[in-house]
Amino acid sequence: MPEVSYPNLPPRQLAENLWEVPGTWKNKFGRRMTVIRLGDGSLVIHNAMKLNDSELAWLNALGRVSYIVGPNSFHGSEASWMAARFPSAQVFVPLNKLADLKKQGITAKDLNVEFPSIPELHCIPMHGTRIHEAAFYHAPSRTLILCDLAFNMGDVFTGFERKIMRWNKVGGRFGPSRLTKYLFARDKNSLITSYRELFTLPFDRVVVNHGDVLESGGSRALQEGVREIFGRI
Repeated sequence: MPEVSYPNLPPRQLAENLWEVPGTWKNKFGRRMTVIRLGDGSLVIHNAMKLNDSELAWLNALGRVSYIVGPNSFHGSEASWMAARFPSAQVFVPLNKLADLKKQGITAKDLNVEFPSIPELHCIPMHGTRIHEAAFYHAPSRTLILCDLAFNMGDVFTGFERKIMRWNKVGGRFGPSRLTKYLFARDKNSLITSYRELFTLPFDRVVVNHGDVLESGGSRALQEGVREIFGRI
């Protein structure tokens, strides 16, 4: 069966040493890869996606790919594709995905335990989730990088799908979805504690996987979104 690939939109610089590659997907959710350049010139690839030749050339021109991150259990399937093109890079995925990559000949490390201490980029495990997500904070640009623990989608859904997504609090709103609480949270108290840890960080911008980048006001918006879903922060 031929491999399915979804085209990406042009890369865009969000801040100094921070870029996004918005991607299309099989549905209206879309997705996003984030590239962070560290002080030593090396690159961190968050939510790795397949790239075409010109996109790979762009990435190589930015620096040396040293870290490849699959940020949660849902969004790590293309980390192996990226790792095959940058075999010297270290690969990090949730613990429950290590075996999948090993079958593909990729040696990976546990994202939530083994990601290295980097002064300008902090990895924050989000405890209490079934999807084992880790958040990232890029200190120089005051940017929080999430995957599925917040959405920022416009009013893109129609018909019955729109009714379902409105119930789920996805579409025309920023913040976690209702399914974050009812399906993806294994321990709600632990997850709320992890969100509280994020609120101690002085972030303004929030990068999410599904929807638009929230360029400012991110800390207050995320607090309001978490309070709406969980009833507290």
